[in-house]
Amino acid sequence: MSIFDREGLAMERLARWTSVRKEDLSKVEDPFFSVSIVRDNLRSRSYVREIEGVTELLREYGLYCSVSLSGDQIDRALRPVASGEWMLIKDEPFKPIDLVENWYAGACSRRNQGEWLINTVSTTSGPGKWKIEDMNVNKLASSAAFLANFLTSRGDEGRVFLSSGKDYANTTRTITQKWVPLDPEERSFAPASAIHRYGMERKVTQVYVEADDAWDVSGSSWHWRPVIANEEYELKDK
Repeated sequence: MSIFDREGLAMERLARWTSVRKEDLSKVEDPFFSVSIVRDNLRSRSYVREIEGVTELLREYGLYCSVSLSGDQIDRALRPVASGEWMLIKDEPFKPIDLVENWYAGACSRRNQGEWLINTVSTTSGPGKWKIEDMNVNKLASSAAFLANFLTSRGDEGRVFLSSGKDYANTTRTITQKWVPLDPEERSFAPASAIHRYGMERKVTQVYVEADDAWDVSGSSWHWRPVIANEEYELKDK
């Protein structure tokens, strides 16, 4: 399928790196420019023909049902394009992808016929990191905790309920983390990274408690436990 781009009639096709042949790498656009092209296409989904492969990208990230994407959804869809996990193939790329700097391009260039068959079967695994995808308050359990805290707070004269951390004590929430590719500047971590299927999720339940806090003057504070960073790396031997 072909589409009209800024230079006239030209082919643009988006594909997961495991579907890109070694001989096609010279036609793969640099991720920096690919992001700009794909972003424009996503913003105009209702008015222009989609780039071939965009449907598969959006479906993989659970975004295909949205005809008009929000800014956050577009940013989410562009992450694998920025990392090189999804590659934009053009007849005449402005700047071909760097086979040394980009991990995915390098993996494609080193792939022999036997490795091609293996990677075709396992198309969605690789080095990466755990990134927070969603967080939801556990309403039933937290409602019971709020009620208990409210009854306790009635003994504190002159204090407005929910004005102190203890009013949220023992409320819980569930954090959903997703395994995503490393960013371009993190490629040096790839050899030491654990290998998981991209898109795989894990859930962690947090409880709001008063606990030790070396950064607080009092030595403790109210916060969610266990503490979870927005992005977490996992090593092979972990």
